[in-house]
Amino acid sequence: MLRRTLVALGALVLIVGGAFVGVIAFDSPAAPPALAAGESIPGIAQWNFAELPKVQSLQARDGAPLNYRLYPGRAGQAADRAVVLVHGSTGSGVEMLKLAQALQAAGATVYAISLRGHGGSGTANGDVSYRGQLDDDLADLVKGLGLDKQGVHRTLAGFSSGGGLVLRIAGGPQAGLFDDYLAISPYIAQDSPTNKPNSGGWAGVAVPRIVALSLLEECRPAVVPGAAGRPFRHGGQGRQQPHAGLLVPAAGQPAARPRLARRAGPRQCADRIVVGADDELFNADQFQPMMQAINPRIGVAVVPNQGHLSMIADPAATTAIAAAWRTLAGD
Repeated sequence: MLRRTLVALGALVLIVGGAFVGVIAFDSPAAPPALAAGESIPGIAQWNFAELPKVQSLQARDGAPLNYRLYPGRAGQAADRAVVLVHGSTGSGVEMLKLAQALQAAGATVYAISLRGHGGSGTANGDVSYRGQLDDDLADLVKGLGLDKQGVHRTLAGFSSGGGLVLRIAGGPQAGLFDDYLAISPYIAQDSPTNKPNSGGWAGVAVPRIVALSLLEECRPAVVPGAAGRPFRHGGQGRQQPHAGLLVPAAGQPAARPRLARRAGPRQCADRIVVGADDELFNADQFQPMMQAINPRIGVAVVPNQGHLSMIADPAATTAIAAAWRTLAGD
């Protein structure tokens, strides 16, 4: 009897294990159709990239590089008002050029950072090493840039999935890293009323693979060799600009890994949210009621005639964002 029970248990383990391996190995995210928001930032072909500051770098606690581009405060402006600016998914500090310049013109010293796994930051493209590493990286950036000095007003601002990171930091244990928070067209959650179905058709998701990898995560990748490196979300070929939601592969890059994507979700709130009225990925009219239910002090500004990607490029949008920052900074 005992032998039969052990054989049955062994067979069950093999079946379940085989099912996990099969899901991880063969389930793949589907390539979505063309995105309504467009495949690149509006007007980027006309940008003068000679205006882009050179890449600078500092060292994170694990020795990895954290890259950023500095837009110093203009002459005659206070040098103690800093904005750490976070890009959207698959992006880097490069795509934040126009928004960084608008914030700089409004009186900020801007650090357009590249999150770990992007733009040469970190040690692996599209990945982190542990939960909370992005939070630790932000703490290392604040200290390494000297922004922790007394008298420096610090704002964390982020776009799209970077806006989701802003929201999570604002409501988490490291909220004291910054004086205030500015989320631009932020990704909230897959089931949030702000989110359109499939983020407006932005991505294909391998849900079974996500579930299997999540269950196996605590067992470490050694259980299923190569499991942690399997892509689970596909944003389509040629999408090289930041979009909303979780991190997805750009052309020629590996897909984002589960650990990094889960770090980009919010916990509570930010001080101010700015979103385009015509956002193709999110329901702009749902941000205000949802945030008011969380915390009535949160301000939400809806910019007319702006889509998702235009929020970091169109002068009307970047001006509105700069005005929101000036309000936070006390102007």
